[in-house]
Amino acid sequence: MKKLVSMTMAMAMMAALFVACGDDGTDDETPPPAVPTIALDGGDIDQPQEITNPMSVKIGVTAPGAIAGFTVTIDSPALTAEMLATVGLATELNLVNPGSMAEALGALGFPSGEAVSGKTALTFDISKLVPMIAQIYNETSDHKFILKVTDAKGKSTTKTLTCHLTGKVALAYNNDADLWANTATVTAANVPDGGSVQYRVKGAADWTDAVLVEGSKYRLAPVYETSKNAAGLDVHTIKAGTGVFAATTYEVRIAKDGQAVDSKEFATAVGDKIPNGDMSGWSKRIWIDGSNNEFPITYPNPEGMKVWDSGNNMFLEQYNDDGTPTIFTPLCRQDETEPGTARLQARMVLGFVFAPGNMFTGNFDYSGFSGTVNFGKPYAWTARPRALKVRYKAQIGKIDKVGSYDPDGASYQDKQDCARIFVAVVNWKAQHGVTSGMTEPAGMWDPAVKTSLDEGAILGYGDLVITQTATGWVEATLPFNWYAKDAANPASAPFSLVISCATSMRGDYLTGCSTNTMQVDDFEWVY
Repeated sequence: MKKLVSMTMAMAMMAALFVACGDDGTDDETPPPAVPTIALDGGDIDQPQEITNPMSVKIGVTAPGAIAGFTVTIDSPALTAEMLATVGLATELNLVNPGSMAEALGALGFPSGEAVSGKTALTFDISKLVPMIAQIYNETSDHKFILKVTDAKGKSTTKTLTCHLTGKVALAYNNDADLWANTATVTAANVPDGGSVQYRVKGAADWTDAVLVEGSKYRLAPVYETSKNAAGLDVHTIKAGTGVFAATTYEVRIAKDGQAVDSKEFATAVGDKIPNGDMSGWSKRIWIDGSNNEFPITYPNPEGMKVWDSGNNMFLEQYNDDGTPTIFTPLCRQDETEPGTARLQARMVLGFVFAPGNMFTGNFDYSGFSGTVNFGKPYAWTARPRALKVRYKAQIGKIDKVGSYDPDGASYQDKQDCARIFVAVVNWKAQHGVTSGMTEPAGMWDPAVKTSLDEGAILGYGDLVITQTATGWVEATLPFNWYAKDAANPASAPFSLVISCATSMRGDYLTGCSTNTMQVDDFEWVY
């Protein structure tokens, strides 16, 4: 009996000992195998890494169960399937079984084949590969390398290495200025949030915002302002500081908070010149009358040029055989005291017919007792001007001659006369003729009153009315008012340019001041 009790007590003590030692009497469980790890040396692989050059991108992998599989999936707008194919790679890479990609992988820093399979730890370095992204791509973007490691026991780990590229701000002029439409474009890459693309004439005080067209292309374009002219017609003018014009240097910038992030300059082509605009070229043209008699007439062009003309005719100029004049009262001539300028002077032809001094782009024909001014000359427009600039002097008196066919002539008698210079860009199929003299005048026109004639459209005009005497040179600017602001360049039109100068506004009606004179010089476009 005592022996039985002793055995029972011993068993109880042993059980207590097992409990105290934490042993429930069953076999120990084998600890679970460790999973593979993927880490970024010197950084947190779970955080985006900014792409710089140089930079360190070293990846450490451990797999206590030995690496059985290692894949890399590339998700990048730069490292596309097409781009990778050019170097013998793909967006899905198998580092254990690289196949034909082994050499290309090694060149970029990836181990493969035996250098990966069965390893329990390895490190690889793609510090040269990642910065290359910025060399082939320049947009703010994320470039992902999805790394998946699987060990021999089927345990796997996946990590995504995200490399972030902050695109470099860059600005480039696209060399595409359309100087008739007054537009150009620039490419502005990676404009910062809250930033804008702006332009101005170099050195100007104010900047103008360019307009985003698509992608990273911005358009520099004119802004038209619309108003009514004196005739009640809609006219359009280009707002100062907008658009791109010839013979000008522009500054363009990407700006944020009023500060330039990047900037560029570009210069436009020189634009167009007005033939003999400096009035330095003069010659004679031969006038043939009805009896085939030849008369040399003063011509406001250098030899061989036929752009300007005037109402000069045989009644105003006649010469002896030796070239000395017997009559020399031209309506337009080179000024004797200031050579290289045109002098327009009203005359009394044959002593009793009033004619204003005049000069214009076109041709003059005289038949019977009337002359016809045929306005318009071909002109190769390559650039739209803002205005016409010209220098003038003028002697303006009161109207002392009233044409017999002037319907309003009596109301102008003894009133202050006005001289006039105007310019018009036209798209005409023929010249427009204005006839006056000793017959009823016909064909009178005014570009500030009509938008078209039978010959075609008047696209725009500039106008200067001179109301008082100016004994010294005055530099005048005639801004363009456009009727057809969107019309195409009329360079191919048979007749596209009219410039007219007259000492009396109503000279077509033979109404004006018989002592008026005007000098003009230095016609040029303002861009």
